[in-house]
Amino acid sequence: MSRVTSPRLRWWTAAALTLAGVFVLGVTSVHFALPGSTVALWWPAAGLAVAFLLATDPGPRRSAAFVIGVLVSSAAANAFGGRPGLVSVLYGVANAAEVAVVHGLMTARGRLPRLASMDDLWRLIAATLAGAAVIGLLAGLTAHLVLDGSFLDSASAAASSHGAAVLVIAPLGIAVGIRRVRRPAPEDLVQWVAVVGVTLWVFHQDQPLPLAFLPIPGLVWGALRLGLRTVAMQLLVVGIVSVTMTGLGGGPFAAAREVGTIRPETVGALTQAFLATAAVTALALAVASTQRRAALAELRSEVELSGVVLDTAASAIIVVDVAGTIARLNATAARLFGAPEDQLVGRRAADVFPVDVRHAASPGGGSIADGTVPLHEEQDWHIEGLGVRHLVWTNAYLTDDDGRRTHLVRTGADVTDERAARTFVEAVLEAATATAIIGTDLDGVITLFNRGAETVLGWRAAEVVGTRDWSLVHDAAEIERRADELGIEPGFEVLVHRVRGGAATETRDWTFVRQDGARRTVSLTMSGIRDESGALTGYLGVAEDVTRRRQAEVALQVALDRERQAVEELTALDRTKSDFVSSVSHELRTPLASVLGYAEMLEDGAAGPLTERQLELVARVDRNGRRLLSLIEDLLLHSRIEAGRLELHPRRCDLSDVVASAWTSVETVTSQRELVREVDVSPRPLWIEGDPAALERMVTNLLSNAVKFTPDGGRVTLVAHPDDRCPDAVRVVVSDTGMGIPQADHERVFARFFRSNAANERAIQGSGLGLSIVRAIAEGHGGSVSVDSAPDVGSTFTVSLPVSGSAGPAPASAPGTYRDHQDDS
Repeated sequence: MSRVTSPRLRWWTAAALTLAGVFVLGVTSVHFALPGSTVALWWPAAGLAVAFLLATDPGPRRSAAFVIGVLVSSAAANAFGGRPGLVSVLYGVANAAEVAVVHGLMTARGRLPRLASMDDLWRLIAATLAGAAVIGLLAGLTAHLVLDGSFLDSASAAASSHGAAVLVIAPLGIAVGIRRVRRPAPEDLVQWVAVVGVTLWVFHQDQPLPLAFLPIPGLVWGALRLGLRTVAMQLLVVGIVSVTMTGLGGGPFAAAREVGTIRPETVGALTQAFLATAAVTALALAVASTQRRAALAELRSEVELSGVVLDTAASAIIVVDVAGTIARLNATAARLFGAPEDQLVGRRAADVFPVDVRHAASPGGGSIADGTVPLHEEQDWHIEGLGVRHLVWTNAYLTDDDGRRTHLVRTGADVTDERAARTFVEAVLEAATATAIIGTDLDGVITLFNRGAETVLGWRAAEVVGTRDWSLVHDAAEIERRADELGIEPGFEVLVHRVRGGAATETRDWTFVRQDGARRTVSLTMSGIRDESGALTGYLGVAEDVTRRRQAEVALQVALDRERQAVEELTALDRTKSDFVSSVSHELRTPLASVLGYAEMLEDGAAGPLTERQLELVARVDRNGRRLLSLIEDLLLHSRIEAGRLELHPRRCDLSDVVASAWTSVETVTSQRELVREVDVSPRPLWIEGDPAALERMVTNLLSNAVKFTPDGGRVTLVAHPDDRCPDAVRVVVSDTGMGIPQADHERVFARFFRSNAANERAIQGSGLGLSIVRAIAEGHGGSVSVDSAPDVGSTFTVSLPVSGSAGPAPASAPGTYRDHQDDS
């Protein structure tokens, strides 16, 4: 809150003190009025009030309040000085009106009061005269109507006393905000002593009238050397001293009254004339001196700026006079000559320039005075350390007031690198014979048309550059369709709409219409051309003829569509086949189960005792029937897997039990073979979340394959243990010493219906579904299966399954580790 109210409080405090000063100065002025005069000799209260308003610029409301305060203070001062009440009030109104007029004119139209130019000084003088006229009119009427005094004498005396006070004191209010132009120096003290001493000497004794204006030269000294603030303060001091001394009867004006018969009002008028003359003279010189210093500073700044600009310019600038002598050159030009500027200025240009251009620098080849030097020229300069540089020169003449040519200004730009880059770019553009590169201005008029564009479109560059809108070489119907998509009018804007909207580039296919009417499909990439400030100056399009490529893509798309249709038909056919296999398998399983049941009944003697030969035949029926049933089960399971309907019913189970059950199921087969059988199962439970039936089927398939592909005398091994490499998994490993699998078939063995060439050659029975079912079951449990095998070495299949998420109680009897070595004949 204090930050908001503190400035206001400070202003009101300062205003109250100023109004108190107005009262004190008013009382003093009335007291020191010359005997017989109806008005005061000087009224500094008016100058103080105006100076306060000009220094603070408080705004309309507070200004009005302060003017009312001036009325009250002035009226009180006049009353306290012994003047009648009505006269005091009228004089108070006159003083307030004067302050309001001067301040209003100085701040009219929102102007800030200042003394920076002669116009400002004239404004101050005009405002002072207007205020003096107002106070003179009102004071004269008051003296004439109320005091029976002379209107003219009173008006002139009041106008001069108030006008001089405002003219002397008001500049101090303006100068408050002006910073000091120079540091204090001994000269300041000497000048102050001279001004104050001369003023005291002139107005202390009865000096002759011609010496009255002797202090003015001292004020002029200060105005020329010390600045506006010092002048304003010295004017105030001189005014106070001269008026006070004159009021006390000293000085040349009071002495003239004693000697002659001049009236008191005339003494006052002479005093005010002295003050006005001193103020106008000193202020005018101070303002002029301030303007001169500002102009010199600006000129110095411009000269320094010009020097900096010249020396930092990338172009070489050389000024040659009419005699062919170098008058000025910048740092870039000095570097071209290989010598400092001070060693080159004053030398003849013909002696400094390279030999091959002396004729252009000397008056003999082209006279500066005659104006025959070419305004534009290009030259090759041999510069030490840089070699040959190509310079482009622009020449301009400087003339005097009579229009005579006095100097030649040569401005040169090194365009060697630019020309080389341009030549390189032009070569690249011309070499791109298969790519159309087209540039345009912002309106779409073609500005660049390379040889590739001529090849693609059939137009020559001279026929289109600068004359044709690029959109005219496009298919009109395509332009209209794109315009409808963008919601804009057809035309060039369609091509650059996204780039103009801020996109870096836009690439899309368009159709170009050649000069002969043929149509070509192109892949066009549009981009913007920007200047150093980032503003768009044009557009660049790079187009590649993709007609054949698009035709090939269309043909390929047609072929792909046909292939996709064929795949869909084959997929439907395969689905039909799978449905058929599933249906047939279901139909075969029922009668086959009946056959197996009757075979068991025959073996059990349900139809009477059987001979050995009959039992052997029934056993073959049972064995082949079970093989066929296994095949049917595989087909049914494979159909469910293929259809994504493999249903698993996981529960927490011990994999050891599953492995033991699978081993038991294949014992019938292994017992009829001469094989070494090894089983190694962990003594600790192998808890997993799984479907026991599916897991048993998986292990059974692996064991059946091992037995089937291992010849008599070989070995089949089953291992089930926790995975040493992964504590969160268990491993089931089935290995054999059979025929093995080639490396190229390792991944293929898990594909459905796959059978290796070796299996086919040896007529080993099988459907090729077992391992695909193994992988499906393993992955359905979140596990994996892998194979490690080599021909005639054997195969090892490893199934890795995640363990159960929580521990559980061990079963009553866990299968222990055991080995079964058995040879059966």
